[in-house]
Amino acid sequence: MEIITAFLVGLGTGVFITWFPGMLNMQVVGTAVRVGRQKAYLFSAGLATVIGAQTTVAVLFANLLTSNPSVVPTMKQWAIPLFLILALVFTWKGFRARAARKAHVERPYKGGPFWRGMMMSTMNILNIPFVFAIAGFLMADGFLSRAFLPRLFYIPGTALGAWLVFVAYGRLSGWINKNMSLFTRNINFFIGGLFALLAIFQAVQMYE
Repeated sequence: MEIITAFLVGLGTGVFITWFPGMLNMQVVGTAVRVGRQKAYLFSAGLATVIGAQTTVAVLFANLLTSNPSVVPTMKQWAIPLFLILALVFTWKGFRARAARKAHVERPYKGGPFWRGMMMSTMNILNIPFVFAIAGFLMADGFLSRAFLPRLFYIPGTALGAWLVFVAYGRLSGWINKNMSLFTRNINFFIGGLFALLAIFQAVQMYE
């Protein structure tokens, strides 16, 4: 029973950490609009696979994180320059996409959608301390057992929950694109802005 509960709690965690329209969700929408839903679902699978891997680190190696308190602050410190670089990259991509639209040039979609999804999700390294905090709360309040097997089954539950949310965004991509066309056309600027805000937020937290 603990295993089933852990899987369902993981499912809820996956939905909780991905339901809000963020950079990953909007990339799913952009992929679906650009190259179709099937590739968007593969892209979503890549995103969810990395979220599962990040959850593995956060949950199964929780003792390592708690016994080495310098790990999480180090991750956050390295996240600042990484987020700034990514903000510049996506802003540059936004200007390229705008220039291509004006010139009526369709840029080819390069690379497999699954691997692109994995790469995009890997950039969001702050998922590890975030899921670690959520799992810690769930274990402290008795919603998730501290035993190995329940924690193990919590991982695929989280990945599946995240994938289902991303798939929902992919299925709704036509509606989102129709009703939020200004937003979807400028998605790279939006993602670049999010990375910049994340960098600022981390810097304020680190140095306040």
